[in-house]
Amino acid sequence: MKKIWILLICVLIAGAVAAAEEQGDVTAAEIQAMEKRLETVFDPAARLFYQANIYRAKGELEQALQTLAKLTALHAHEKGWLIRSELLSAKLYLEVGMADAAEVTARQVEFLNEGTDAAKTAHQFRESIKQAEEQSEEVE
Repeated sequence: MKKIWILLICVLIAGAVAAAEEQGDVTAAEIQAMEKRLETVFDPAARLFYQANIYRAKGELEQALQTLAKLTALHAHEKGWLIRSELLSAKLYLEVGMADAAEVTARQVEFLNEGTDAAKTAHQFRESIKQAEEQSEEVE
């Protein structure tokens, strides 16, 4: 029963994070709600992942990257969280202006998880980086 509650809470937080990512700007109330929900997450890898998303929502991108690095270092055996962490890291690298790191990280996810949804997501992300670079070159 406890695992079901933890799973439901994680799904709720993931929904809030996904909604925040789609909308771009996150209000203070939404961040506060995310932080409140985080208090109910007890899985250490999940806590780090969602904490990184909260930092991202606050605009604290370097802190988000550091939190994801900690997740990777401490929970490398948690493949599901590791993949999500790497994909989010790639997005954050792009947001802080490190397009090469974003592309390399996404390529790593794609190659290590060939044939999965994560690989497809990473491939699409790499394609969007490539298109953005091509458009940037056209403007110059």
